[in-house]
Amino acid sequence: MEDSTKLTRTQLKLHAQEVLMHGIADQLGYYNPDDDARPIPAEQREEFRGVMRREADRLAKVFGYEKAWAN
Repeated sequence: MEDSTKLTRTQLKLHAQEVLMHGIADQLGYYNPDDDARPIPAEQREEFRGVMRREADRLAKVFGYEKAWAN
């Protein structure tokens, strides 16, 4: 059943941001460097995870969140 109540532009924007943040959370939680098309050398994997976390937090702040989360 479809709800006929239209959302405001702000509601649409906030929902889009939330959906995007959940996608980022999936990547933070489930990213496997062995499955990456561009393999990360073993000695740089922790550094790469730190970079991912920093960049995710940066985007989260743009959307008004304190920081990103991981699933």
